[in-house]
Amino acid sequence: MIQQLAVRLAMCASLALCGHASAATTVNNSQLHTWWHDTHELNNSAPVADNAVRRSTVYDVRVATDAAQGAQYDSYAYMSIPRGGRNKWGYSDNDGAEFADSANLTMSWSSFVYGTDVWVHITLKDGSSISSANDVKIRPSALNFQKVMVDSHTIKVKVPYSSKGYRFSVEFDNQLYTAYNDMSGASGALNSAGTGNAVHTEPRNAMLVFAEPRPAGDEATRLVPTSASGSIHYPAQGMVNNLDTITQEIVYFGPGTYYMPWNYHAKLPASVKWVYLAPGAYVKGALQFMSETQGVFKVTGYGVLSGEKYVYEPDTDNYYEHRAQSNCHASCVKMLRFTSTNSQQYLDLQGVTISEPPYHSFVVYGNEETFQMRVENYKQVGSWYWQTDGLELYTNGSMKNTFFHSNDDVLKIYHNNLDIDNTVIWKNENGPVIQWGWTPRNMDGVHVKDTYVIHNKMYWKDEKTNTCVVNASTHWDPNGQPDANKWVRNIYLENITVEGMTNCALRLYALQNTEKVHIKNLLVDGWNDVGVSSQQSRFTKMAAGLAIGNETTSSAGLKLENYRVGGQYVTKAGGNWQGSALGRLNFDGALWDNWNAWVGSGAP
Repeated sequence: MIQQLAVRLAMCASLALCGHASAATTVNNSQLHTWWHDTHELNNSAPVADNAVRRSTVYDVRVATDAAQGAQYDSYAYMSIPRGGRNKWGYSDNDGAEFADSANLTMSWSSFVYGTDVWVHITLKDGSSISSANDVKIRPSALNFQKVMVDSHTIKVKVPYSSKGYRFSVEFDNQLYTAYNDMSGASGALNSAGTGNAVHTEPRNAMLVFAEPRPAGDEATRLVPTSASGSIHYPAQGMVNNLDTITQEIVYFGPGTYYMPWNYHAKLPASVKWVYLAPGAYVKGALQFMSETQGVFKVTGYGVLSGEKYVYEPDTDNYYEHRAQSNCHASCVKMLRFTSTNSQQYLDLQGVTISEPPYHSFVVYGNEETFQMRVENYKQVGSWYWQTDGLELYTNGSMKNTFFHSNDDVLKIYHNNLDIDNTVIWKNENGPVIQWGWTPRNMDGVHVKDTYVIHNKMYWKDEKTNTCVVNASTHWDPNGQPDANKWVRNIYLENITVEGMTNCALRLYALQNTEKVHIKNLLVDGWNDVGVSSQQSRFTKMAAGLAIGNETTSSAGLKLENYRVGGQYVTKAGGNWQGSALGRLNFDGALWDNWNAWVGSGAP
């Protein structure tokens, strides 16, 4: 740590790298709101100062409305780097960030609020260049945004206004690299040197744009606190280590930079029902709501909550140092933590960007059936470590218009009556995209629509049971047993697009009775080069006594409607579904009548 600090101080000797650079021009009106952090560091290799915000060393961003294209405004380009620029701090075990660190991966992003069509200008400042607009791709590709080359270092992208906003990746061809599996040992290991078999191609230096709508009218009342919303505590910029004893109902982080010590996270008193992170707020820390009886919680605003100061798996039972026990699920810091009782509770989670979670980003303890969530325009970036899951939605929960960079299970659909729509996902190595396994469950009525997997590095050469695009994993406990008294039914997953190469489509290990699982319009661009044996999809039941819906006679089994690989439809009748064929479906032969793959009417 001392050596890294010396490096950072040396870098900060130049005002071009740290502190107050030339003033930026921002705007805040009904049509466009951008922001800036004067105290920043252009630093891609070490921790930044507590009162500074890391600024992208690769990209600059400016935004103009379509109606006034000559008036361009700065939009801060944040940057995340693996482990926040630290070496492993007090541990030597693998933490999931090894490949990202060795390959010098970074993730930049810029957020702004808008109310009209805009042009987003992204400028390369690392010395690389482009020769045409075709040298730049926008993902999800389905957006098909207009692109114009401004000069050899700048592209501008037209972003039409949408009340849903847009979350997308801007990818310069000169930033692309390919991850390979070196095929060593049981699973292989990732490398970027070209050793072994290709896994996936993605930008080495990611650039994300989050164009978000401005809440207005009743939505503004619901999402932006005022004095009419309750008593408000306004933390001062700088160190924040005193939120455990406040008496107000609302914590309002205004624009600016705040940091909690590495050995502290906020245990918000029972009075606190709402935390607001204003656009331009950058808070280094984590939030735990101590109330178990609050009726309505809120975490809203377009600010950033960053876990960059925490070590991987920061264990409160070990003074916030890396865990000293085999499992710290109960004691490790979560970016957002709640506790629920038998009384019905609600959470509005809107707008915020979670950056560099050191462990799970979000957890609810207690009665999961009485904690209903409404999630909107949430983002998660810089998830380099293992166990940086996406969100688990609880009974009757909804989520829409989100982005996840995740290194574990992303969409955890473990409960009843869930509605998830319009999710963009950048997937790291660990876990699947959609997960409902790990233990026998009762689930009924889950709808997941419009999921865009723009990148993934799922690379294993052996057949893991907790990977693929869609997964119901085997039991987490080696001694755990299936349960014939439980049912998973009425699961509808539609419009899943997987761009680039991936490892496998689905592995479903039924730990309970299962019926009526419908996967419609799953599109996989293509399989990676690791090998057919690692790409097999599975469908099996984990005990003979479990009931699986019959698809042949009752239309109650597993439905794969309009499943495509590389643009070709995979059908049961067409004979291209087998484990070594295009579809890679190596299902249990005993379940022949429990599934079907076909092209439905109105197929894309």
